[in-house]
Amino acid sequence: MLKNQPQLWWSQAPTRNSLEQQQTTFFQTILLGWIFLATFGLPLNFLRGSGEPIDAPPPDALPPPEAVLLIFSVLMWLLLLATLMLWLSPVISLVLLRRGRFNGAVLTSTWGLLFGHSIATFALGVSDPSVHMVYQIPLALAGLLGSRRMLLTVAAYNIGYVSLIGLLQLQNSPIVALLSAEAMAAMQGNEASPLNLTQPLVFFVAITLLLTLMLDRFGNAFRNALQQAMEREQALEVARGSLEATVNTRTAELATALDDVRQRADAQAALLAENEQQRDLIREMSVPVLPVSRDTLVMPLIGALDSARLAQIQEQALGRLEATHARRLLLDITGVPIVDSQVAQGLISVVHAARLLGTEVILVGIRPEVAQAIVGLGIHFGDVRTHNDLHGALNGGAR
Repeated sequence: MLKNQPQLWWSQAPTRNSLEQQQTTFFQTILLGWIFLATFGLPLNFLRGSGEPIDAPPPDALPPPEAVLLIFSVLMWLLLLATLMLWLSPVISLVLLRRGRFNGAVLTSTWGLLFGHSIATFALGVSDPSVHMVYQIPLALAGLLGSRRMLLTVAAYNIGYVSLIGLLQLQNSPIVALLSAEAMAAMQGNEASPLNLTQPLVFFVAITLLLTLMLDRFGNAFRNALQQAMEREQALEVARGSLEATVNTRTAELATALDDVRQRADAQAALLAENEQQRDLIREMSVPVLPVSRDTLVMPLIGALDSARLAQIQEQALGRLEATHARRLLLDITGVPIVDSQVAQGLISVVHAARLLGTEVILVGIRPEVAQAIVGLGIHFGDVRTHNDLHGALNGGAR
């Protein structure tokens, strides 16, 4: 858990888009490295400079003590101010960056470094080539992270300020370049070589203009690429939002359709169950078994009889006989229009199965045409008792 905390802190800076988030991550690295160098590098530089021996100047070459003290105080305050600005500007920039103020962080770091180095230039002069190199750092920051207006302003300031300090140093002005090698040599009474700042200044101006042109072109292309990338990202966000809305709508419609299908399936299942119950009821009613006395059941058959109904008649009859223990079963076939060999065999099967249960089966309601058809088919019911009507069968009259 603790291992992930620095990474979380590193990515918690508020930004407007993903591209600025990448710039912020890179800019944070620069600022932290700058703070490290300003914290440890500048004191070491002062300690290294304080240990270098300085030849004592002849007494007549020294200025008055009051002037020496004033010059020393001014130089110390200038160097202290430059050091403070070089340390505070990245710290303030990092705070602004962590609060989401990217432009403010770029402005603070660029001008903080520029003004801090300007103070050092005022004290050291422009005769050292390293002074010229440092001015390109804020120029690069302004070109890569800032606006075009900021880039041109920094370039104009660099050229104007370095040229001004160079001209004042060429004229041996007593207010600039107090810590330059030429000034220290003059203070020690040594003869310094004549200054030749024309070529370095021209080279500095040319390099600054060239770098400004390159950063302007590159920065313009970079900003256009960022703008296009942001537009594409916004278009993708819009498309993603539209797609999500469409997916949500379709999902809701699908869920509604599934609910409808589920409800219809439930309703259909209920209807099928109801139909099954009705079918069972109709099946039972189509072959009813009616008790007429304690040991006698009547089974009136109506309509045409096929193999399915014959099997149902046998099942229904045997089930009721087992449940009631009746001794007689009256099969009333008055309502059966046709009795063929299949129907006759089915009725004989019912008679034989009932006899196995100890029940006597009596056929009732054989009409003349039915009897003629049975005789014509050569069907014999054996010793099965028959009656022409139900009344005679109930009264026990034999044929």
